[in-house]
Amino acid sequence: MKIDKIYVDSDVRETPLATRVLNKLRGIPFEFTDETALAARALSPAEGKRSLWITRFKGPFLKPCPGTDASYLCCNYWVLNIQANCPWDCTYCILQGYLNQTALTLYANLEIIPEELDRLIERLPGRMLRIGTGELTDSLALDPLTGFNTALIQAAKTRPVILEFKTKTDFVGHLPPIATRNVVVSWSLNPARIVETEEHKTAPVRERLEAAARAAAKGYRLGFHFDPLLDFPGWEEEYAGLIRELFSAVNEEDVAWISLGSLRFPPPLKPVIERRFPRTRITSAEMVRGTDGKLRYFRPVRTAIYRGIYSGLRSRWKEVLIYFCMENKTVWKEVMGFSPPSNEGLDYLFHENFFRRFPDLGLREPHPGDYLGSCVAP
Repeated sequence: MKIDKIYVDSDVRETPLATRVLNKLRGIPFEFTDETALAARALSPAEGKRSLWITRFKGPFLKPCPGTDASYLCCNYWVLNIQANCPWDCTYCILQGYLNQTALTLYANLEIIPEELDRLIERLPGRMLRIGTGELTDSLALDPLTGFNTALIQAAKTRPVILEFKTKTDFVGHLPPIATRNVVVSWSLNPARIVETEEHKTAPVRERLEAAARAAAKGYRLGFHFDPLLDFPGWEEEYAGLIRELFSAVNEEDVAWISLGSLRFPPPLKPVIERRFPRTRITSAEMVRGTDGKLRYFRPVRTAIYRGIYSGLRSRWKEVLIYFCMENKTVWKEVMGFSPPSNEGLDYLFHENFFRRFPDLGLREPHPGDYLGSCVAP
């Protein structure tokens, strides 16, 4: 990762974050500006990935995950948008067609987050709240520079939440050891060939798994996201090999959850992908527009891939919660033999799984009434 220029909103020039970044990146050109002037520069995606923009976030940091359509089950996850954009360059990344500002954006007013967490906890008593920072960025990509996650770990330490950092890096050396174990570091996984051709600049899958083992040794629980799963010749053997690597790298008792999700993106993103990555083949697949408007593989294709991954994982790991990210109930039933009745039911499954598997967290026993619906997996 190379930073060519730092832009600092004049409104935050005296903040601890701005001071920290400018000191750590001493020698890199910087200027004080404002949002309008930066937008007028119209940084290209490539320029944006080499530029830092330090500013103040206007509005609440904590928001519900933007599940797009009632036809697809969403797990009632909460997202903390503490920064935006990512220095890596995955071909399928939705951010390249989603955010107006391409610069790597850091927010300097994170001190209000504990208050937002407390309000949410008060509003939803009894629930196990899962909160993550990887919706609009890679949670660890810039953390050695910003130190954001250390402060968030401290905030989570005394609150009934499960905090998740999602990444495609091996940047765990700077993370502090923890004792509470309510922080999950999770990795997106794909076979090595896909990482090399579609997930540019990210850590090789072997290094991700080695980093996961180091994170577990520090006290973190682990998550893995087989997402986006891709349909390509030989996927059966390559994903099977990836699952064997996962089994060899970490222990099931350290794994909080595993998600499965297939390639999906809004139609306007297709020409963006083809323009920026003319060698990729992901846009040549036969796809259908779902009820949420996104392009997806046809259901039989998705189901076949999911069955291969799910059966491979369940061949060894029997207890870890495996769930779909934004899939319909038909796919759940075809692959896993059951389906949560609702988003709230899926949310309840997380609480039940954690209560049963991780008594060290001291969670209260889950009550269906707290989730406005429930289900029990067979």
